[in-house]
Amino acid sequence: MDADQSQHAPFDGAMLQWLEEQASQGLFTTDSDLVIRTWNRWLAAATGLPASRVIGQRLLEAVPSLLDRGLDAHYGDALGGQVKVLSHTLHRYLVPCPRATGDYMSQTARIAPLRFNGGIVGTITVIEDVGERLVTETRLRAQIAASEHARAQAEEASRAKDDFLATLSHEIRTPLSAVLGWIHLLKAREPDAATVRRAIEVIERNAKSQLTLISDMLDMARISSGKLRIEMTAVDMAAVASSAIDAVRPAADAKSVRLVADLPPGVSIVSGDADRLLQITWNILSNAVKFTGEGGMVVVSLRSDNTGSHLSVADTGQGIEPKFLSQVFDRFKQADTSAGRLYGGLGLGLALVKDLVAMHGGWVQAESPGPGNGSTFTVHLPVRPAGAEATAARPRPAMAESTLKGIHVLVVEDDSDAREIAERSITDAGGSVTAVSSATEALLALTSSTQRPDALVSDIGLPGTDGYSLLTAVRGLPKERGGAIPAVAVTAYASAEDAKRAINCGFIIHITKPYVPNTLVTAVRDALDGRI
Repeated sequence: MDADQSQHAPFDGAMLQWLEEQASQGLFTTDSDLVIRTWNRWLAAATGLPASRVIGQRLLEAVPSLLDRGLDAHYGDALGGQVKVLSHTLHRYLVPCPRATGDYMSQTARIAPLRFNGGIVGTITVIEDVGERLVTETRLRAQIAASEHARAQAEEASRAKDDFLATLSHEIRTPLSAVLGWIHLLKAREPDAATVRRAIEVIERNAKSQLTLISDMLDMARISSGKLRIEMTAVDMAAVASSAIDAVRPAADAKSVRLVADLPPGVSIVSGDADRLLQITWNILSNAVKFTGEGGMVVVSLRSDNTGSHLSVADTGQGIEPKFLSQVFDRFKQADTSAGRLYGGLGLGLALVKDLVAMHGGWVQAESPGPGNGSTFTVHLPVRPAGAEATAARPRPAMAESTLKGIHVLVVEDDSDAREIAERSITDAGGSVTAVSSATEALLALTSSTQRPDALVSDIGLPGTDGYSLLTAVRGLPKERGGAIPAVAVTAYASAEDAKRAINCGFIIHITKPYVPNTLVTAVRDALDGRI
């Protein structure tokens, strides 16, 4: 050994010792006959093969899986002067290092020739555990995928919002255009009786369309916020279905769509809210009529078994695309959202049906053989509790025009148009009216009028002092000065909570705007009949 070699010997020895004892990677060497010459501590711990057991053995005998898996060729290449890199993706591992989970350590490996004085004297193999890195990469990929999914969902939500706003604008403007158009025609010239009748029909139909639109949106908002309440009673579904058929019959007759009813009375008694069950049935039935062409047929049927009551509405209409069946009850979903679509609506009706049925403990399904082959919607409601007696709401009989004859009503309404409607409704029914626009005027009229009112009809959203505060002040008056006057709340605040608050405040009846005149007349009459 010359002086230069002697000088570097301690350094080389220290480096070899560190690689043997401290390296965080597996490292072993072989001679040119592939006899193992070194086997570091990392490898001994990872493989369970101590250095004393493998050093001196031929590599392919100490690690026979190299030969079994065809990896021995890489060592031949290394002895030929080539460097080989084995990746986890292609090879999974080089030397089997068993894990507690039953599989092997994920590895990458580098096999290279060992050179000395220009010749190849053996091989060196470096092995790295990449399991942790793979977990990190997997998590990173999952995070990236989740981020991409969230971005796609946000973009889809944004598109859905834009589509919804465009549809909402269309659905609001269309009936308004008809209403304003006919009003312009009526004002432009002296119309004949037929024109007036036609105008009234169009205005009424489009006003009802807008009311349905608003009601559906409010119901959906109440369901989403958990504020929609249902009052459970025993309900005869045959009576509910018959009422829904009567409601859609004019629309069906206009298209020559035949309505067929198979409704055995008394066999389908369920526990539910009669109004909401009617809303469910009407939504499905009107949807069937809307999507059924001229001369088609809609069949409404009821059956009952030990699982509950089953209402089916089958039509011969346009049917449903198979890919859209799973989305038919989703909010704001419509099979055709193009500007050239044939049918209007926001896509809320069937979503409301699904939510309302679920609130009754049931479920709803849609079936269709495909486009042009009609569809069937079936509502399944649970068995009613034993012992429940069925009740069916009866429509209120029409009130006679003179039902308020001799009755004087104090009307409090700040909107002049709404005030005029209330006045005309009451006077047309034979009553008389004192109409004011504020709570202050109402209290003055109540206490100083020579003709004391028999009933109070008040808006809730009054300027300054609202209707609740007005009635509180009224109830504070002596009975002989009007403190016990029967009161009806008339308001656009239409939720169940609003109605409950009005009743708790002292109003006898709560009716919502818009209303038909007979509704107000009936409410006043009922309030008077309930007076003590």
